[in-house]
Amino acid sequence: MQKVPQALLERALRSYARSLAIIDPVRLRFWDSRGLTMPQLRIMFMLVEQDGATPGALAERFHVTPSTVTGLTDRLVRQRLISRREDQDDRRLVRIFLTPEGRQVVGELEAAGRAYLTEILEQLPPERLELLASLLEELWAAAENAQSRGVSS
Repeated sequence: MQKVPQALLERALRSYARSLAIIDPVRLRFWDSRGLTMPQLRIMFMLVEQDGATPGALAERFHVTPSTVTGLTDRLVRQRLISRREDQDDRRLVRIFLTPEGRQVVGELEAAGRAYLTEILEQLPPERLELLASLLEELWAAAENAQSRGVSS
């Protein structure tokens, strides 16, 4: 692997951070209007993929303690965005599910973010958008590679 010049690496890091700072405000306003935190949203998005996860599975996925998950989910339960239910096969286990309102919130967030990002991306010429898509795919692959080697936390 070729060594990346430090100045180029710094430029890429700055550009990435600036891009997120431009794109994230739409999501941040939505989170704020709902009184949600990033960790709570992460739980909700994971439940979209894996509805019925246990608090232990959520804790493991996010590298936190089960008591941290309990604190995060308590507020989501109070907001009626998730529900806790006993496992039908093992009543010692509790499973966490998105409520219909929780699914609606996740859907609204995805739709707002997608619409905003689409508006931005449509300003790029097709050939630059193709290049951006290819580079982002490479970035994703590099991130997955780093994760599989245990580089990320």
